Amino acid sequence: MNQRARVDGQTASVAVLATVLLAVYPSIRLSVQSSRWRSEDRALISDFSAVEAVAASPFSVFAATTHGLTIYDRQARSWRLPVTSLDGYPAAPVRVALADGVADAVWLGTTAGWARYDATVRTWEQGVVPGGVASLMLDARDQASGIFVLGASGWGFLPRGALFPVQDRPLPPPGQRVTPLDPRTALAQAPFAEALRALILTDPRLSSYRFTAAARSPDRSELFLGSDGAGLVRVDPATGQWDRLAFGLLAARAGAVAVAPGGVWVASAGRVGERRGLTWVARDLSADTTIEGTGTLGFPCVEGRRLIARGRSLWLACERGVVRIDALGSSVRLFVVDAPTALAPAPDGVWVGSGRGLFVVSDEGSVVRIWSDTPVLSLVAVRESVWVGTVGGLGLLAPGENSVAVPPDVAAQPALRAPIVALTLLEDTLVAVTPEQLGWRDPASGRWTVLRTRAELGRVTALAPDVPSPAGGGGIWIAGTNGLGFWDIGRATFRMLTVPLDVPAPVRDVAVDALYVWVATDSGLVRFARDAALR
Repeated sequence: MNQRARVDGQTASVAVLATVLLAVYPSIRLSVQSSRWRSEDRALISDFSAVEAVAASPFSVFAATTHGLTIYDRQARSWRLPVTSLDGYPAAPVRVALADGVADAVWLGTTAGWARYDATVRTWEQGVVPGGVASLMLDARDQASGIFVLGASGWGFLPRGALFPVQDRPLPPPGQRVTPLDPRTALAQAPFAEALRALILTDPRLSSYRFTAAARSPDRSELFLGSDGAGLVRVDPATGQWDRLAFGLLAARAGAVAVAPGGVWVASAGRVGERRGLTWVARDLSADTTIEGTGTLGFPCVEGRRLIARGRSLWLACERGVVRIDALGSSVRLFVVDAPTALAPAPDGVWVGSGRGLFVVSDEGSVVRIWSDTPVLSLVAVRESVWVGTVGGLGLLAPGENSVAVPPDVAAQPALRAPIVALTLLEDTLVAVTPEQLGWRDPASGRWTVLRTRAELGRVTALAPDVPSPAGGGGIWIAGTNGLGFWDIGRATFRMLTVPLDVPAPVRDVAVDALYVWVATDSGLVRFARDAALR
């Protein structure tokens, strides 16, 4: 009777604990995207160089990083779409990873509990373990039943589909245990890699890193090593041949983005001590080309602010001035301009707006001050003219002139005497934004229409015109600290993608091509399918 009471009491305690935990973590089965977004419609690429855990299956290599789960397709020799916070990646740091024995999936042990991601159906399962999960183990004879997890109270067995591990199953014999591979043990199995460790873990900037995780493919033909800054490294244990499987941005924060044929260039907006430079991101989100400059000091800028891609050249405004990059980084040159805030294409170089006025940097390398009456906040070029947004309003620099003038149609609109924080062109329609107003100019009549800026945008940081529509009309994309907006000027409608439900962090810049909207945020670069973003 007393034994039955104790059993009933324990059952009741477990039921109460389960109820409490389910109230906090109401579902262990999480779809990868919200009901609005499919994986192909919205994806985030960030800095994936710091690897916390690695697991290898016959099909895939899973690298759990600080900013997301990256998946390398072993057959195709290419990266799949990353799985990030937008897709349900655990917020708690990952301690350990182990490939599922019966599916193209991975088990993760985190500081909060366990998680399982199935790459085939793109879903998460997650659960809580007090003290987190320090290690994982599969029974080689029965990998379909579940997984052993090591928590603060010891080993427990988590049956498939269950929320909590139980203590009623013994560990498999030592010879049948499938466990994560320690980096030191992995290197002992690959003496060539151990001998080349210093070379593998030193980048062109002479920064050195260390191995943090390892996994060996089930057929034992490949060894995969994760590092704390050099990403994922593949090693052939037999020959010692190795290569870095580069993927991701140079830094987590993306400062500026510019469309080029086949993809976009992204400028980092990191902090002192972080990697910095530019990353090429193709439309399929492969990102293995970076420009970090030469020498131990590397790229001359920390915070990229505005970026223009013209032919084989890139122009970047940053905290130190304007940088011109030619031929994929073969030449990187800094032009000193105080506090540049805006760029626009010029006939023989680029227009530069700064806190000290308007400049032009020529293709030949000269820096000429054109006008210096007031700080410039934004620019947009129209053939050989350039519209200039200043702290005192909107003006125009006409060809052959050396002073910015205020056209009569602008002078007649009082709202345009406020700071012009952003400018763009929608075909022939000029669009200007002040801290409180948004206005556009009819190219035929010169008449301005002014409306109040939507408060939900927060502070506006950039504008980009939508791709031209055969039906006419069109709109602009508005980057803001609270998200991304689309203003359809012709239909007078507004759509908003908000932080953090749609966009992971404040937006710094936006660029658009025929298929995608590319958004530079403080969490990385988000690629939206244009049609899905407009639904």
